[in-house]
Amino acid sequence: MTTHVQPHNLIASGPEPHPSASARAKSLTRIGRTYRFESAHHLPHLPDGHKCKNLHGHNYRVEVVLSGVPDSRGFVKDFAEIDAEIMPLIEKVDHRLLNEIEGLENPTAEVIANWFLQRIEGCQSVRIYENDESWAEVTV
Repeated sequence: MTTHVQPHNLIASGPEPHPSASARAKSLTRIGRTYRFESAHHLPHLPDGHKCKNLHGHNYRVEVVLSGVPDSRGFVKDFAEIDAEIMPLIEKVDHRLLNEIEGLENPTAEVIANWFLQRIEGCQSVRIYENDESWAEVTV
């Protein structure tokens, strides 16, 4: 025969939250989002004979990291809000000759990463991949 017990003043068992738990709830959080674009470029400051001085292209990958304290929604920033800010930048460089874009006249991976960083509010870092093996990262 089974006996049922009526719950009265049940107290959850387990460890008490650490005193700094509320501080952690307001701690700095990092979030990231990845984008892709395809573009051509040449590097005009290289010596004659360097293969990258010639016109060529890459399938770029851009990793953007933002940081902050989560808001009342629990977001540092909603990914849709990030997209709304970054997609216009991606559209400026996608299927373009990067050298023709203001600020990218010498479009090394380092310069491209910095170009994105300067245009994204609250951005902590940008990493640009020219391919799977080569990248440049700029941080605040």
